[in-house]
Amino acid sequence: MKKSEILRLRTLKLVAKSLIVLVLLAVVAFAGVYSWFRAEPTTDASGLSVKATTPDGLEFFFAAPNNSSTVQSGYAAINTWLTTYNTNHANDEGFQEKTWHQGELNIDFSDPEFGFMSDLFLCETTSDGYTFKIPSLIQYGEIAYVDTSGTMENATPNVEYVSFDLYFRSKSPNTVQLLYNSKIEPTGTPGTTDDDAMKHAAIGAVRLSAYNGFTRELLWIPGPCVWFDGTANNGEGQLYVNQTTFPANRGNVYYDGSGYALYAERTVDHAYYNASGTRTVLSNTPLNDILNNGNIVASTGGNYQLGSSAADNVSLVTLDNTYYDSATGYYYNRVRINLWIEGEDAESRLKFVGGKFNLTLNFDVAS
Repeated sequence: MKKSEILRLRTLKLVAKSLIVLVLLAVVAFAGVYSWFRAEPTTDASGLSVKATTPDGLEFFFAAPNNSSTVQSGYAAINTWLTTYNTNHANDEGFQEKTWHQGELNIDFSDPEFGFMSDLFLCETTSDGYTFKIPSLIQYGEIAYVDTSGTMENATPNVEYVSFDLYFRSKSPNTVQLLYNSKIEPTGTPGTTDDDAMKHAAIGAVRLSAYNGFTRELLWIPGPCVWFDGTANNGEGQLYVNQTTFPANRGNVYYDGSGYALYAERTVDHAYYNASGTRTVLSNTPLNDILNNGNIVASTGGNYQLGSSAADNVSLVTLDNTYYDSATGYYYNRVRINLWIEGEDAESRLKFVGGKFNLTLNFDVAS
């Protein structure tokens, strides 16, 4: 058995079924919030509570990511699934017809609609927001670092990381935006001494990306205000919270050939290993300038919010004549949403396993 497989098998399975959309409110319990720094986390997982709403005229549905299907075939598959489900269950006691979602939605995670996420747990993933890899590791003292000569395995969607294709449809053409008041926040305030409070610091390693099939529209770092100094205390580390400045000496810890050292990076930058095993840094300069920095947004205000005003809304996907269902009069399109714990981030440590987060993703059409 490969080393990475052994590490993953030691990670407790996350009891989570889905992360939804459109004014999405999810209470997420990540039992697998560690990466390659330690194995054998010992926390219990809990579930999620989700409420979703959508503005009038915009409907949505989400499905398992499928790299081989076209937008048209994916859209048709959703409608076929709905028809088949309704036909097969019409005589069930308490049957309620399934349709595209709109308005307010409270999610029941035992519903087969969300079954493609039933095997989800999170571990040892590194990504640029498109491609997800699991590297080979070498242990040094309190840390494990990447063996760049080793194998880079492909991570499995909805096992090692969250991934779904989000479809939108509307009777009129428009652009769907992720609103500035969207959040990925811990359920409590990260603390530096109490063990339970420290678990909230895992927010620093959380990443979310949105990919429209051609370009990455967003790579979001919600918790740059939290930093774990892995060189302190002989590798045991020290946690810093509520950072308001982001100097170049706040990177992750690594082994420099003789001992612990820090990468000269900022918490608002995104580091990852690519498929060839090369460590790459996506520098967020200038901060939050989505037009010039590779679509990286860091929540520098310390409130884990995507932005501070409507000027920070992020356009994700356009509904126009490219995809139009003439039989029903709907314009439609899709965007892929990925969420993962970045193993190359400083806060991806065993002591933060069990961190819980509230995820609020607010979508609307551009005015």
